[in-house]
Amino acid sequence: MHTGYDLIHTDSYSYLSALGEWNTVYKVVFSVGALVTVISANSVGISAVTLFFMLLLSVCVGKIPGKDYVRLLKIPTAFILLGGAAILIQFGTGEGSLFCTRFFGTNLFFTAVSLYQGINVTLKAFAAVSALYLLTLSTPMGEIISVFRKIHVPLLILELMHLIYRYIFILSETNQRQKDAARARLGYCDWKTSLRTFSGELANLLILSMKKAETYYDAMEARGYGGDALFWEEKRPLTFNQIFYGILYLIFILGTFCFMGRRG
Repeated sequence: MHTGYDLIHTDSYSYLSALGEWNTVYKVVFSVGALVTVISANSVGISAVTLFFMLLLSVCVGKIPGKDYVRLLKIPTAFILLGGAAILIQFGTGEGSLFCTRFFGTNLFFTAVSLYQGINVTLKAFAAVSALYLLTLSTPMGEIISVFRKIHVPLLILELMHLIYRYIFILSETNQRQKDAARARLGYCDWKTSLRTFSGELANLLILSMKKAETYYDAMEARGYGGDALFWEEKRPLTFNQIFYGILYLIFILGTFCFMGRRG
């Protein structure tokens, strides 16, 4: 069973991944470029190639355990599949459908077009997530913010990004400790007790979050915080090995374009 500390465990991958030695700017360009390619191409083939390439790059090259990567993909899976199902299933007469069934006085059906659109959107979403996972599972947030600083993103936005990101883990740890204490006192022994415990946890979490926010701000000021957080960034050179994977991905994309163009 996985606990709420999985968020912190997930964040540690950015420090343990073998891809952490890659040039930070290159990783950002590579990941965002793959994301833009998937969205603009609007192709099942391009989405599938990107999904598997980014998965293999994170697992095989980055050395992230495959079962952990699949578990991380489960987080957006429900939203992605529900979105794909909403596109796939239609209501109406069912004319020209591949599958049709009665449902409360109407028909639920899907056609060849809606089937393709549903698969296309689902694969595109998974490919986009895998491209972003390549970046987030191999790059600490401080280094990503440093890249944004280089392209002159407003400092206020960068400060909010860092503080909100770090505060998520603080609240997650606090909430998990509340859950552990409640379970030790049989706070989830039945449905009625679980609801009362859950509502109490939410109210308590609000109070604790306000106290912790004040405490952590005092700690930041005591360390000389003046509204501009600076991050230590290790200089990582751009190597041929890194460029090779970018060229390999480009070759796969161009090959897929040519293959699908010939079939089209």
